[in-house]
Amino acid sequence: MSGAGLWSPPPFELAVHEGRIERARADCAERGLDGLLLVAQESLYYLFGYDQIGYWVFQAVSLPADGSPPVGICRAPDVYTMSQSPFLDDVRVWSDDQAESPADQLMAETTRGGRARIGVELGSHSLLPKFWSALVAAAEGRAELVDASDVVAARRAIKDEGEIERFRRAAIHLRSSYRAAEELLEPGGREGDLLAASMAARSRDGPPPPAIPPPIASGPRTMSQTHGSATERPVAPGEPVVIEIGAASARYHAVAARSYVLGEPSAPLAAMHSAAASALEAGFEAMAPARPLSGVAELAQAELAARGYSRAGRHVGYGTGIGFPPTWLEEIRIKVSDPTPAEPGMTLFYFIGLVDPERQVSLYVGEPVLITAGGYERLAPYEPERWRR
Repeated sequence: MSGAGLWSPPPFELAVHEGRIERARADCAERGLDGLLLVAQESLYYLFGYDQIGYWVFQAVSLPADGSPPVGICRAPDVYTMSQSPFLDDVRVWSDDQAESPADQLMAETTRGGRARIGVELGSHSLLPKFWSALVAAAEGRAELVDASDVVAARRAIKDEGEIERFRRAAIHLRSSYRAAEELLEPGGREGDLLAASMAARSRDGPPPPAIPPPIASGPRTMSQTHGSATERPVAPGEPVVIEIGAASARYHAVAARSYVLGEPSAPLAAMHSAAASALEAGFEAMAPARPLSGVAELAQAELAARGYSRAGRHVGYGTGIGFPPTWLEEIRIKVSDPTPAEPGMTLFYFIGLVDPERQVSLYVGEPVLITAGGYERLAPYEPERWRR
């Protein structure tokens, strides 16, 4: 098994990927699974280094728990890319005109040794309902399919040193993207111009592009709460501008949110920004290994309440890592109801968002954070003093 001469080599040393594959097999055996059907593009990248963006069609890798070689299946255009993985020597191809379902092809191979108990990544957006239905039909009489969405996802949540280095590089790209956007923050400038500047800066830093184009909104459009795309709307003096950018290095994302105002903010807007920035700082006191992430949310919520604001019932952050369109999110949530303890190697997007329904504006502030053995590392700290332009 060699990565030499590949035009699309895995992102890390082969031994790193080999270790991940073996741990996935061991996790399967521990759960009483005969194997995994891997469909999440993030998992395929994490384990095998398979990097492509055509996962809107059926593709998967069957990973047996007993150490047998994995078997991949993909549409004809992707066979050359999937075969680039040194860990996927057996790649089956399905064509547009064939009568047999690719799910049948894969299930026949997966159950060659008899009826099996197979884990499937049901939580992946890559597994369209029609693909799942095809797998269920193909498994009838052959296999029991069970939800195993967290087998690889749980491993991905804790990053090794190589992944952490990618996270740090992504944070550097993140800062350059914000600097480029800030240079164009002036009255009359369009949201789309800010998007173009941030993306151009990110492209100059090198690939890959972010899994989500930066959500950018101004004035009443900030009510989209970082879920709105940039438009041609010009920004007016006194209006808030919210920019959320995720930058990637080898698909590992660092994410931040920043709010700005052009000129002098109104008193209510200034008070809301001050509360959000203060609450963000408050939560860091609880951010340490072995302490529940719920404590971060509790402290942030308490600071907001003391200032007359609330984000009750909503999370204040989540895990980030390998991201492919349409998301860079991982499973971790920073919220009051989640007792998950912080662990060294977790990479997070920690943020505070506030909404003023009466004035029809919203503000978001946040930054990428790494949990370390000694506490945490802020890779692109939010700078409240920079919000007035």
